[in-house]
Amino acid sequence: MKIQTLSILMAGAVWLSGCADGNFRPYRLDDSFGNTARNTVQAQIADPHAAAHPPVDSLRKMDGYAGVQTIQTYRDGFGQNNQPQGLTINIGSGSSGSSGGSGGQ
Repeated sequence: MKIQTLSILMAGAVWLSGCADGNFRPYRLDDSFGNTARNTVQAQIADPHAAAHPPVDSLRKMDGYAGVQTIQTYRDGFGQNNQPQGLTINIGSGSSGSSGGSGGQ
């Protein structure tokens, strides 16, 4: 029984090896693969050297009182409940002046 199973497995391995391509080479990506995405990200940065020359009115130069007031104003803006007004859309619920009628009675 073991010899028969072993011979079937060996024959299957030989049979499947005939399906393999002898000239198979793994896919190689282009050297510039991904450059488009990297270039797009770099193009979206307004000033790549912004840290080297900060603006004159930088937030680092803001005194504590002005900073606290700015943050408080920012946070208070989210506390307000600015709900939009309700909108009612009526579809087919009005009278159109003509009766549906029940036919020719």
